[in-house]
Amino acid sequence: MDYGESVLSKRGPSMKNFCLVIIILLTATSVFSADFLYHSDGPYKGKVIDLETGQPIEGAVVAGVWVLEFNFTPFCDAKETVTDKNGEFILPKASCFSLWPFAKVGRLDIVVFKPGYLGYPPLGATFEERKARMPDFTGDEFRDKKQHNIIKLGKPKTRLERELTYGDAGLFTFDEAFNRLPILLRMTNEERKNLGLPGEEGK
Repeated sequence: MDYGESVLSKRGPSMKNFCLVIIILLTATSVFSADFLYHSDGPYKGKVIDLETGQPIEGAVVAGVWVLEFNFTPFCDAKETVTDKNGEFILPKASCFSLWPFAKVGRLDIVVFKPGYLGYPPLGATFEERKARMPDFTGDEFRDKKQHNIIKLGKPKTRLERELTYGDAGLFTFDEAFNRLPILLRMTNEERKNLGLPGEEGK
């Protein structure tokens, strides 16, 4: 018996079981994928401009929520940023951990919002309705983190459009998401006040 075996023997079955668990976890990590424990996505880059004038929109919030598929707790991460004077943005890289071997980063929901503008994704129940409000909309925005996304925001023509845009900006259903998106929360509450609606989100 060598020294390593004697140490395990003296510490009893619990030490052996612990070592076995570690070996299984390391093996599983290599078998399933590099994302077995750590999941990440992003960053995403782009520019937000006025649909009519083509001028950059400064101060628009770009917020994203990442969800894990095949996982008991689907929420992964939430990130946000604000466009600069040139309308440019970099939505930071998102990451999370999961011990479930089949989990993977799935759906990414992104909202672009600024009070006084229509938002992204555009309003509409169908692709045609969304294209009518954002002619360059493809539905493939933010699919590839290497692409530079150009988001063109128009102006609402009716109060109903403003209310629907405000409602869509708060589409994130996870409490963890809004806890990590204070800028989006502040802007939606600002628009809520502009619309004369009572109360505040997050209160």
